[in-house]
Amino acid sequence: MTSFIGPILVFYIGFKIGNSIRRTDFIRFITAFSFIVLFYKFAFSVQFFLLAFLTFSLISVSVIDFFHRIIPVMFPIILVIVGVIFSFFNGVLGKTNLSRFLNSFSGVLIGGGILIITGFLGHLIYKKEVIGGGDVELMAGVGAFIGWEKVLFAVFIAALFGSITALLLIVCKKIKMKDYIPFGPFLSVGSFITIFLPRPLLILNMFFIWETQLLNKFCGT
Repeated sequence: MTSFIGPILVFYIGFKIGNSIRRTDFIRFITAFSFIVLFYKFAFSVQFFLLAFLTFSLISVSVIDFFHRIIPVMFPIILVIVGVIFSFFNGVLGKTNLSRFLNSFSGVLIGGGILIITGFLGHLIYKKEVIGGGDVELMAGVGAFIGWEKVLFAVFIAALFGSITALLLIVCKKIKMKDYIPFGPFLSVGSFITIFLPRPLLILNMFFIWETQLLNKFCGT
């Protein structure tokens, strides 16, 4: 019986928090569902509460960016401060206190830096702003929670999902080529997904090991 209390309580709290973000069923249930997934991964721990705070911020930013085309600077600032200060309790960032702090700090720099570079290159190519300042600040904040490797992975996933969505909307004639699509929601989705994925370098190592084993099998060695 007690094993059901935790998930029910987390779902209820997530539902109420979602309601405070925006009073729609979709936002209520996506917040509650996200909290449940975090709970099953981290149980009741400091890490759970840190990542639940990140998730709340990501959903809030996504809603604001979608409806108002802006990311309030207070969210990234708070994320950077909380993420770095409490990095010592965040197992996603590493095994030792020092590695966690350094990963968090470098995540801030690289999370914001990669989008600055992307925005600069996009401006040179398309002669217009392709990455907003709010997106840059958001990923600096996210980097404080998930580290430099995962924040790069999050940007890649966001770009992939964003490109596919834009292509589908264009094909379906819902938008035009030059229409604006808020990038914040895609960055948020990519960031949340990477919480549950191994570090990208580990994924690459697993791929190369699998490839080597496959080649050895076909070559008979």
